[in-house]
Amino acid sequence: MMLLGVFLHVLLISKNLIDARSSLEHHTMLGLYFTGHAFRLPAFFVLAGFFASLLIAKRGPNEFLRNRGRRLGLVLVLIGPFVVLVTLIVRGDSEHLLSVNYLLDKGLLHLWFIYYLLILSVLTYLLTRIQLPESFSTLLARAGVWISNPRILWGAPLALSAAPLFLGPNASVRISGGVIPDLSLLGFYALFFAMGILLYRSGQSGLDALERRSILLTAVGFIAAQLAFGWGANLIVGPLRQFLSIVASFYLALGVIGIFIRFASKVGPAWAYFTRTSYWVYLVHLPFVYAFLRLLAHLALPPFVTITITFVASVALSLASFELLVRRTPLARLV
Repeated sequence: MMLLGVFLHVLLISKNLIDARSSLEHHTMLGLYFTGHAFRLPAFFVLAGFFASLLIAKRGPNEFLRNRGRRLGLVLVLIGPFVVLVTLIVRGDSEHLLSVNYLLDKGLLHLWFIYYLLILSVLTYLLTRIQLPESFSTLLARAGVWISNPRILWGAPLALSAAPLFLGPNASVRISGGVIPDLSLLGFYALFFAMGILLYRSGQSGLDALERRSILLTAVGFIAAQLAFGWGANLIVGPLRQFLSIVASFYLALGVIGIFIRFASKVGPAWAYFTRTSYWVYLVHLPFVYAFLRLLAHLALPPFVTITITFVASVALSLASFELLVRRTPLARLV
């Protein structure tokens, strides 16, 4: 999910720095971004909720809180300001460094999800202090199987469509970089975090059910995303498009995770390495993306050539910085 985030940022930023050669290229780039953005962070928060429950079960609530404080809180405080500083300088917005309003409103840049995950982790810790009745715990375990049922899952998008405050003007999920949390957006991702917790509580039966349903979930989510994007191309934004956009988020998020479960046993050392380094790559990639896109914009290469070079080069340099600055240093304990 982290590497997909790098690619989506390349697509998003390239829209302002390079010109598409044709209408087809333009709409292809927008379609790729819309589809990827629909499920990437929802899937990430599902996984975050799952592994939060796993960590609590294995090490206890207190160790969970210390781990999240170190890997999220300290990263945000110690590494975040440096990454934001370099990013603003590279993209030519260094004047914003002196604007308190800008920093409060957008100052977290791409690191806002760490802030939201930290908030959800603290809330999860507080919930562990509440003793749940055995019958309620049994219900939660069963719910982990139900949530991936395509005949039930549509209910969440339908309910959220009544107040889609987390959607932007183009019906895609908004992005927030502010220090003051966007409560509607936080609530939206809290739902996926909770789904991850339910998935863990359901045990192997929940994972098996998700794996069985993964192809159908992914297909429904993908079709919904394309229909929602198609309406957007015609500048039609209304309840139906909003509903389809939310459906895409829920179905694709769970479907993609289910597909990963199906093929997870076949991954090799390269995948393990990218898994180990992906957090750092995501933290530091943005200045590289801006630098390469600004440089390549002068060469007038085909848009997808520029995007491919930028993505590969940004990931490569981020990995190089991991080997140089992280692997054998105290930073390895944080990321």
